[in-house]
Amino acid sequence: MADDIPLNVPPQVASFLRNLNDKQARQSSQFEALAKAYRELRTRSEGDKLEIQRLGEWVRKAASRIRYIEDIPGKRVPYTMNFEVSIPSVANVANPVGARIRAQQQVSMDGPFVGTMLMGAFRMQTFSLGPIAEVAPNLPPVGEEVLTPLTGRFRPIASTADAFQGAYIGPGAGTDPTEVNTFRPGEIDFLWEYADEGTDRERQNQIPTPSRYLFSENDRPFYLAVSDFFERGSTIAFYTTLLRSVGLVEVNFSTGWNGYTESPIAPADRVLLALGGTLTLSIHGYKILQAQSPAV
Repeated sequence: MADDIPLNVPPQVASFLRNLNDKQARQSSQFEALAKAYRELRTRSEGDKLEIQRLGEWVRKAASRIRYIEDIPGKRVPYTMNFEVSIPSVANVANPVGARIRAQQQVSMDGPFVGTMLMGAFRMQTFSLGPIAEVAPNLPPVGEEVLTPLTGRFRPIASTADAFQGAYIGPGAGTDPTEVNTFRPGEIDFLWEYADEGTDRERQNQIPTPSRYLFSENDRPFYLAVSDFFERGSTIAFYTTLLRSVGLVEVNFSTGWNGYTESPIAPADRVLLALGGTLTLSIHGYKILQAQSPAV
């Protein structure tokens, strides 16, 4: 810039002009820096605008997705998913108490399953304790099922649920209180858990639920707080832990059908048998029948 100043200019004027040129160069550099910062800010703003637009599209897509069970397309049909648990007797297992027994079912691929309530029932079986000399020499070996009047009867799944606590009183009832036996065999008590093993989601904390809750008052089912959704292909598992043995039972002996009959008057000879059976746990609700694609 010093070359732009004529040689005949006085030194004081030349110095002023050089300072002025330097100041102008600094201002030009500052303006260029400001322009560059503006361009960067504008580019960033446009990028943020695109991000906001993209985020808005995601929100709109999420809003249009299925959020409630009622929004899932498909035909609703009533459906009950049943699970069977074999409850061993003392004739089959020395100590069945405390064993954690697993039963599972898989949701079919024709649509998801929605559960609304839980139910349970116990169906009795009687098992031989072995032949008894002079009383019942024809009994089968230990652990083999014997058909008796108790076979196939349903019993409560909690000891607090049997209001009458007995069925057979016998002749002369009311004449002698010691002759009245109102005990009814076959009640069971257990703890239960269930989970959707496809999503590894348990339906309770680490403490199992008492069977007393399944029976409730007057056979009222265990209503769920909200509908329980299981996607197609999910594996649902129940775990039951027996709290006490179902025990033994005295059955009237006679020469009737299969060697055992009910008698209005109990004969003198009776036979001890072991009790076991089948526990049925049920999730009642409905299936959503639809095409072969995920519901959500």
